[in-house]
Amino acid sequence: MASSGSYDFLVTRDNLINLAHQHIGAIGEGETASTNQVTEAALLLNMIVKLRAAQGMPVWALKRGFILPFTGESSINTDSHVVTAYDTTTLSANSAASDTTLTVTSITGFSASDQIGVELDNGNVDWTTINGAPSGTTITITTGVTTAASSGNRVYGYTASSQRVQKPIRIVSANMLVVADSISWPIDVISRNEYYSLGGRTSEGTPNSLFYDVRPSSDTALNTNGIIFVWPRFPNGDNIIEFDYQRPFMDFDASTDNPDFPQAFYLPLMLELAALLGPKSGVQPDERRALHQEAKMYLDQALDTVYEECSLYLGPDNG
Repeated sequence: MASSGSYDFLVTRDNLINLAHQHIGAIGEGETASTNQVTEAALLLNMIVKLRAAQGMPVWALKRGFILPFTGESSINTDSHVVTAYDTTTLSANSAASDTTLTVTSITGFSASDQIGVELDNGNVDWTTINGAPSGTTITITTGVTTAASSGNRVYGYTASSQRVQKPIRIVSANMLVVADSISWPIDVISRNEYYSLGGRTSEGTPNSLFYDVRPSSDTALNTNGIIFVWPRFPNGDNIIEFDYQRPFMDFDASTDNPDFPQAFYLPLMLELAALLGPKSGVQPDERRALHQEAKMYLDQALDTVYEECSLYLGPDNG
């Protein structure tokens, strides 16, 4: 018996939409949905995808993020210096107040218009942008450093358009990282009540707690950012916070988009869409209930194929 040797089975958005309409008899075998049917079904399909975020912590959507040092504040929006990747170097020469030219150890990874943070001698981190392409060991910045920055001080950079995190659904775990020598240790991800019960929330020191408020900083930023609070505040630019987070599931925008889910989830996605399309196609309530039950059965089976990350701790029996 010959096997295909292939594991790359995929469906597209319109595959799911056509199958769902065929499943409830809205279109015939081999037919394709009309433009209006596709448009309306795509809306429902995206609603299903967004609802799946409530399913828990799917391991395929777990990502690693980094909170770059921000000083003088206790919180930062996730659409700011909270990134999926970054570059770092150090100053190789002193910079005086108002200098717009930095001499650095390496310009690798730094590009024109990137965000750039410079650690000052007073511990603060100045953030501005790179003005023009770096050259040799020189980076020109848009706004000069506010106070002196000595050789050896840390410099960070990232591309805002591609390296900022998409608003996390939840933050799972976090740790501090000493950038110079990669020493790391865990910090606590705490609740709203625990954070607001802390004393001295404006004090500075190595952060040991993080609270993620999924609510946006403004009513217009519902889908773009939440707010991360750290305690104590960053005292300087020596350390960053690394964190694991669940990213949102990607939208279905185009007809050929593939699901942002493992293959086991394709069938329950199609069946749930069929159940929701049922009323417009005259599917009776008992048949729709059966479709929803069938979709749930296959969704439960799909969820059994993925596991949340966890740790096992063994200790003595003190009983």
